[in-house]
Amino acid sequence: NWPRVFPPTIHVDRLEHTDREERIRIWATANGAPKSWTSRRVLDPDNLRISFRQEVSTPPVAAMGGTWLTEPVDATACRVRLLHDYRAVDDDPAGLAWIDEAVDRNSRSELAALKTNVEFATAAEEATFSFEDTVSVAGSAKDVYDFINEAHLWSERLPHVAEVRLDEETPGLQTLEMQTRAKDGSTHLTKSYRVTFPHHRIAYKQFTLPPLMTLHT
Repeated sequence: NWPRVFPPTIHVDRLEHTDREERIRIWATANGAPKSWTSRRVLDPDNLRISFRQEVSTPPVAAMGGTWLTEPVDATACRVRLLHDYRAVDDDPAGLAWIDEAVDRNSRSELAALKTNVEFATAAEEATFSFEDTVSVAGSAKDVYDFINEAHLWSERLPHVAEVRLDEETPGLQTLEMQTRAKDGSTHLTKSYRVTFPHHRIAYKQFTLPPLMTLHT
């Protein structure tokens, strides 16, 4: 649920889990750039703690870990603390400064979003519109996947796409900017990050949204 709850989170895959431990892979923005890492989490529901440690980090991060602490204040309120410890690659001061800024920005964003979404949980279910469309295609799954993956060609292939730009600096992690035409002829800009899993799945989240929308995954 993190892509719906936390603004920086693009996509999360749960790789393995038991009642007390799990491994997750996270794709999220850090200082405006998409990154990915794998973490192991230890779940302690008796003490309302979740500890995490990155198994595979992305430079400039050499190591990262921490704890989510939920502390009851009274019967209807609680305090949530998010703790971190981390190292930069080669203990580089510039890398450490980059991590400081990213952790501070993302932590503030995540804690604020956690508060908003937990307090708004029931209403949010009513306010979030979810749907699923299906279509059967007379063609191979790879060809269909390639069509969706090759978004840089959409302005030639899809009539409602006026302009498009696709960047993929890290294989499997894309930045997609589009000018999309509405029925009245106007256009609006969207920016999405996409995580690709050849040749069967592409997960995406819009970070620049059209009017009236606060979330689109």
